[in-house]
Amino acid sequence: MAAGHLYARAQLIRTGPLTEGKETLNQTVLKLGRKPREERIRSPEAALTHSVNHWIRVEAFVILHEGEFTKKEVAEKIGEDVKYVSGHMDDLFESGCIERSGYKIVNGRMSVLYRGVTSPLIDKDAFREMSLEERHDLIGVVIQSLHAESVSSYRNGKMDTDENMCLIWRPMHLDCKGREELLARQMAFYGETHNVENRSARRMVKTGEKGSYLIVAFLGFERGREGRPSDQYWNSEKTDR
Repeated sequence: MAAGHLYARAQLIRTGPLTEGKETLNQTVLKLGRKPREERIRSPEAALTHSVNHWIRVEAFVILHEGEFTKKEVAEKIGEDVKYVSGHMDDLFESGCIERSGYKIVNGRMSVLYRGVTSPLIDKDAFREMSLEERHDLIGVVIQSLHAESVSSYRNGKMDTDENMCLIWRPMHLDCKGREELLARQMAFYGETHNVENRSARRMVKTGEKGSYLIVAFLGFERGREGRPSDQYWNSEKTDR
Protein backbone atom coordinates (compact mmCIF):
# COMPACT_ATOMS: atom_id res chain seq x y z
CA MET A 1 0.00 0.00 0.00
CA ALA A 2 1.10 3.55 -0.60
CA ALA A 3 -0.01 6.96 0.53
CA GLY A 4 0.79 10.56 -0.19
CA HIS A 5 -0.73 14.02 -0.20
CA LEU A 6 -4.31 14.51 -1.36
CA TYR A 7 -4.99 17.45 -3.69
CA ALA A 8 -7.97 18.55 -5.74
CA ARG A 9 -7.02 18.18 -9.39
CA ALA A 10 -6.62 21.67 -10.89
CA GLN A 11 -8.20 22.46 -14.26
CA LEU A 12 -6.96 24.59 -17.15
CA ILE A 13 -9.37 27.54 -17.16
CA ARG A 14 -8.14 29.26 -20.29
CA THR A 15 -7.04 27.83 -23.64
CA GLY A 16 -5.74 30.90 -25.46
CA PRO A 17 -2.02 31.80 -25.73
CA LEU A 18 -0.47 32.79 -22.42
CA THR A 19 2.86 34.38 -21.70
CA GLU A 20 5.33 33.72 -18.93
CA GLY A 21 8.18 36.17 -19.35
CA LYS A 22 9.40 35.67 -22.92
CA GLU A 23 7.90 32.18 -23.18
CA THR A 24 4.56 31.62 -24.88
CA LEU A 25 2.34 29.19 -23.02
CA ASN A 26 -0.46 27.29 -24.72
CA GLN A 27 -2.44 24.14 -23.99
CA THR A 28 0.38 21.94 -25.23
CA VAL A 29 3.10 23.58 -23.17
CA LEU A 30 0.93 24.03 -20.07
CA LYS A 31 -0.19 20.42 -19.89
CA LEU A 32 -1.35 19.84 -16.36
CA GLY A 33 -0.37 16.96 -14.17
CA ARG A 34 2.72 14.80 -14.15
CA LYS A 35 5.00 14.14 -17.11
CA PRO A 36 3.86 10.89 -18.79
CA ARG A 37 6.20 7.95 -18.15
CA GLU A 38 7.13 7.56 -21.80
CA GLU A 39 8.16 11.24 -22.04
CA ARG A 40 10.31 11.49 -18.91
CA ILE A 41 14.04 11.97 -19.21
CA ARG A 42 14.81 9.51 -16.40
CA SER A 43 13.57 6.12 -15.23
CA PRO A 44 11.80 5.98 -11.84
CA GLU A 45 14.96 4.51 -10.27
CA ALA A 46 17.23 7.20 -11.70
CA ALA A 47 14.78 9.98 -10.81
CA LEU A 48 14.62 8.78 -7.21
CA THR A 49 18.33 9.31 -6.59
CA HIS A 50 18.68 12.33 -8.88
CA SER A 51 15.97 14.26 -7.02
CA VAL A 52 18.01 14.33 -3.80
CA ASN A 53 21.61 14.64 -5.05
CA HIS A 54 21.53 18.46 -5.12
CA TRP A 55 20.34 20.61 -2.22
CA ILE A 56 18.33 22.96 -4.46
CA ARG A 57 16.28 20.05 -5.79
CA VAL A 58 15.80 18.68 -2.26
CA GLU A 59 14.50 21.99 -0.90
CA ALA A 60 12.31 22.68 -3.96
CA PHE A 61 10.89 19.19 -3.66
CA VAL A 62 9.87 19.53 0.00
CA ILE A 63 8.54 23.08 -0.49
CA LEU A 64 6.17 21.69 -3.11
CA HIS A 65 4.85 19.26 -0.49
CA GLU A 66 3.47 22.34 1.28
CA GLY A 67 1.28 23.53 -1.60
CA GLU A 68 1.26 24.99 -5.10
CA PHE A 69 3.93 27.56 -5.98
CA THR A 70 5.52 29.26 -8.97
CA LYS A 71 9.22 28.99 -9.69
CA LYS A 72 9.73 32.51 -8.36
CA GLU A 73 7.94 31.70 -5.11
CA VAL A 74 10.03 28.57 -4.60
CA ALA A 75 13.22 30.55 -5.30
CA GLU A 76 12.21 33.15 -2.72
CA LYS A 77 11.57 30.47 -0.09
CA ILE A 78 14.97 28.91 -0.81
CA GLY A 79 16.76 32.25 -1.03
CA GLU A 80 18.32 31.67 -4.46
CA ASP A 81 18.09 33.35 -7.86
CA VAL A 82 15.01 32.18 -9.78
CA LYS A 83 17.10 31.54 -12.92
CA TYR A 84 19.13 28.97 -10.98
CA VAL A 85 16.14 27.37 -9.24
CA SER A 86 14.14 27.27 -12.48
CA GLY A 87 16.54 24.84 -14.12
CA HIS A 88 16.36 22.45 -11.17
CA MET A 89 12.56 22.58 -11.14
CA ASP A 90 12.42 21.90 -14.87
CA ASP A 91 14.69 18.92 -14.21
CA LEU A 92 12.36 17.63 -11.48
CA PHE A 93 9.32 18.04 -13.72
CA GLU A 94 10.91 16.37 -16.73
CA SER A 95 11.94 13.47 -14.47
CA GLY A 96 8.37 13.00 -13.19
CA CYS A 97 9.18 14.09 -9.62
CA ILE A 98 6.76 17.05 -9.48
CA GLU A 99 3.73 18.10 -11.51
CA ARG A 100 2.08 21.19 -12.94
CA SER A 101 -1.18 22.10 -11.25
CA GLY A 102 -2.30 25.24 -13.10
CA TYR A 103 -1.27 28.87 -13.40
CA LYS A 104 -1.90 32.27 -11.86
CA ILE A 105 -1.41 35.88 -12.85
CA VAL A 106 1.56 37.59 -11.19
CA ASN A 107 2.14 41.26 -12.05
CA GLY A 108 0.13 40.88 -15.25
CA ARG A 109 2.03 37.76 -16.39
CA MET A 110 1.03 34.13 -16.33
CA SER A 111 3.12 31.90 -14.07
CA VAL A 112 2.90 28.11 -13.93
CA LEU A 113 2.07 26.53 -10.58
CA TYR A 114 3.88 23.39 -9.45
CA ARG A 115 3.24 20.94 -6.62
CA GLY A 116 4.32 17.56 -5.36
CA VAL A 117 2.91 14.58 -7.27
CA THR A 118 -0.60 13.77 -6.05
CA SER A 119 -1.03 10.23 -4.74
CA PRO A 120 -4.10 9.13 -2.76
CA LEU A 121 -4.21 6.40 -0.13
CA ILE A 122 -4.17 3.09 -1.99
CA ASP A 123 -5.79 0.19 -0.12
CA LYS A 124 -4.90 -3.46 -0.59
CA ASP A 125 -7.65 -4.16 -3.13
CA ALA A 126 -6.77 -1.18 -5.31
CA PHE A 127 -3.07 -2.06 -5.12
CA ARG A 128 -3.77 -5.61 -6.33
CA GLU A 129 -5.61 -4.26 -9.37
CA MET A 130 -2.67 -2.10 -10.43
CA SER A 131 -0.17 -3.31 -13.02
CA LEU A 132 3.41 -3.88 -11.89
CA GLU A 133 4.45 -0.81 -13.87
CA GLU A 134 1.81 1.32 -12.13
CA ARG A 135 2.88 -0.01 -8.74
CA HIS A 136 6.53 0.68 -9.48
CA ASP A 137 5.77 4.26 -10.47
CA LEU A 138 3.55 4.95 -7.44
CA ILE A 139 6.01 3.41 -4.97
CA GLY A 140 8.76 5.55 -6.47
CA VAL A 141 6.71 8.71 -5.76
CA VAL A 142 6.29 7.81 -2.09
CA ILE A 143 9.95 6.85 -1.63
CA GLN A 144 11.12 10.06 -3.34
CA SER A 145 8.94 12.18 -1.08
CA LEU A 146 10.05 10.46 2.10
CA HIS A 147 13.69 10.52 1.04
CA ALA A 148 13.58 14.24 0.20
CA GLU A 149 11.92 15.12 3.52
CA SER A 150 14.52 13.08 5.40
CA VAL A 151 17.46 14.65 3.56
CA SER A 152 16.06 18.17 4.05
CA SER A 153 15.58 17.64 7.78
CA TYR A 154 19.06 16.16 8.13
CA ARG A 155 20.66 18.88 6.00
CA ASN A 156 18.99 21.67 7.99
CA GLY A 157 20.08 20.21 11.32
CA LYS A 158 16.55 19.49 12.53
CA MET A 159 17.37 15.90 13.44
CA ASP A 160 20.41 16.98 15.45
CA THR A 161 18.36 19.15 17.82
CA ASP A 162 15.19 17.03 18.02
CA GLU A 163 15.34 15.15 21.32
CA ASN A 164 12.07 13.34 20.54
CA MET A 165 13.15 12.12 17.11
CA CYS A 166 12.63 8.44 16.34
CA LEU A 167 14.76 6.59 13.77
CA ILE A 168 14.42 2.83 14.05
CA TRP A 169 14.84 0.04 11.56
CA ARG A 170 15.42 -3.67 11.79
CA PRO A 171 15.13 -6.76 9.60
CA MET A 172 12.47 -9.39 10.35
CA HIS A 173 12.06 -12.95 9.10
CA LEU A 174 8.29 -13.55 8.78
CA ASP A 175 5.92 -16.04 7.20
CA CYS A 176 2.80 -14.91 5.30
CA LYS A 177 0.71 -14.84 8.48
CA GLY A 178 3.37 -12.78 10.23
CA ARG A 179 3.43 -10.23 7.41
CA GLU A 180 -0.34 -9.86 7.58
CA GLU A 181 -0.18 -9.38 11.35
CA LEU A 182 2.58 -6.79 11.06
CA LEU A 183 0.63 -4.82 8.43
CA ALA A 184 -2.48 -4.86 10.59
CA ARG A 185 -0.49 -3.49 13.55
CA GLN A 186 1.06 -0.78 11.37
CA MET A 187 -2.29 0.33 9.96
CA ALA A 188 -3.84 0.39 13.43
CA PHE A 189 -1.07 2.63 14.71
CA TYR A 190 -1.33 4.79 11.59
CA GLY A 191 -4.97 5.41 12.52
CA GLU A 192 -3.98 6.27 16.09
CA THR A 193 -1.58 8.97 14.85
CA HIS A 194 -4.60 10.99 13.70
CA ASN A 195 -5.99 10.88 17.24
CA VAL A 196 -2.61 12.01 18.61
CA GLU A 197 -2.57 14.94 16.19
CA ASN A 198 -6.16 15.94 17.04
CA ARG A 199 -5.43 15.94 20.78
CA SER A 200 -2.30 17.98 20.17
CA ALA A 201 -4.24 20.53 18.09
CA ARG A 202 -6.78 21.02 20.89
CA ARG A 203 -3.99 21.57 23.43
CA MET A 204 -2.25 24.13 21.22
CA VAL A 205 -5.49 26.13 20.94
CA LYS A 206 -5.56 26.39 24.73
CA THR A 207 -1.85 26.94 25.36
CA GLY A 208 -0.92 29.00 22.30
CA GLU A 209 2.04 26.72 21.61
CA LYS A 210 3.07 26.76 17.93
CA GLY A 211 4.16 23.17 17.83
CA SER A 212 6.29 21.69 15.03
CA TYR A 213 5.67 19.79 11.83
CA LEU A 214 6.87 16.20 11.81
CA ILE A 215 7.18 13.47 9.20
CA VAL A 216 5.76 10.14 10.38
CA ALA A 217 6.40 7.13 8.15
CA PHE A 218 5.53 3.45 8.26
CA LEU A 219 7.58 1.05 6.17
CA GLY A 220 7.45 -2.69 5.75
CA PHE A 221 8.83 -4.26 2.59
CA GLU A 222 10.79 -7.26 1.34
CA ARG A 223 14.54 -6.69 1.02
CA GLY A 224 16.08 -6.37 -2.42
CA ARG A 225 18.61 -9.04 -1.48
CA GLU A 226 18.15 -12.46 0.10
CA GLY A 227 20.54 -12.17 3.03
CA ARG A 228 19.80 -10.84 6.52
CA PRO A 229 21.68 -7.64 7.49
CA SER A 230 24.35 -7.97 10.17
CA ASP A 231 23.27 -7.30 13.76
CA GLN A 232 25.59 -4.29 13.93
CA TYR A 233 23.19 -2.18 11.86
CA TRP A 234 20.47 -2.05 14.50
CA ASN A 235 22.03 -3.18 17.75
CA SER A 236 22.16 -0.22 20.15
CA GLU A 237 24.39 -1.97 22.68
CA LYS A 238 28.05 -0.95 22.89
CA THR A 239 30.56 -3.29 21.29
CA ASP A 240 34.32 -3.68 21.37
CA ARG A 241 34.63 -2.45 17.77
